[in-house]
Amino acid sequence: MRLIVLIVAQYYIMMKPPRKEAIMDATVSARVPVAVKAEGNALLSELGATPSQLINAAYRYVLAERRLPEPRGTLERQQGQHRQLSAGQQARIARSLRAMYVGDSSPAAEAPSFKQQLNQARDDRYARFA
Repeated sequence: MRLIVLIVAQYYIMMKPPRKEAIMDATVSARVPVAVKAEGNALLSELGATPSQLINAAYRYVLAERRLPEPRGTLERQQGQHRQLSAGQQARIARSLRAMYVGDSSPAAEAPSFKQQLNQARDDRYARFA
């Protein structure tokens, strides 16, 4: 009887699935200027992300690219600066604005206002019913 119990116990030990090791997440700490952290956390919350997701994305980037991301410039230099449009971009915007203009001719100072154009269109439409 004792032998059967030992054999059954040995069977269950052998058939028991191996124990999975718990996957632990490492903790990373970094020194960040207070202002950068506050501004970054505010932006992360707007994006619906957490600082942990940011750090994980940074590590994945470094692993994939084998380099640090290139800075586009310091925040202080970029503060208050606006990007200049190329001549092609300016021309494309001008074409878009001309295409959106509603009226008989190109926009000019003497062109009637939208309200005047609307009243004229209503007068023309309802004159047919009079």
